[in-house]
Amino acid sequence: MSGLPQTLDIGDGNIDRELALQATHHILIALKLLLGAHSIQEEALLDVADMKLAHMLGGDHWMPIARELIDSVLEQEAQS
Repeated sequence: MSGLPQTLDIGDGNIDRELALQATHHILIALKLLLGAHSIQEEALLDVADMKLAHMLGGDHWMPIARELIDSVLEQEAQS
């Protein structure tokens, strides 16, 4: 599974990893609908998702964590 810690320190508080994964999944679905993508795995959608999720977490320095959250959600999707 994910190499993410059980809780993520997002600057002004902590968020549980499972809640962060659920929120990421919802963000991917929302972007899919907004962008008219066929799948949450489309490269254009993932490029936008990286930036949006990092921004929501607190800025560009969150990009690696955002990517790890997205990768974990995609991994979960592939397993189901």
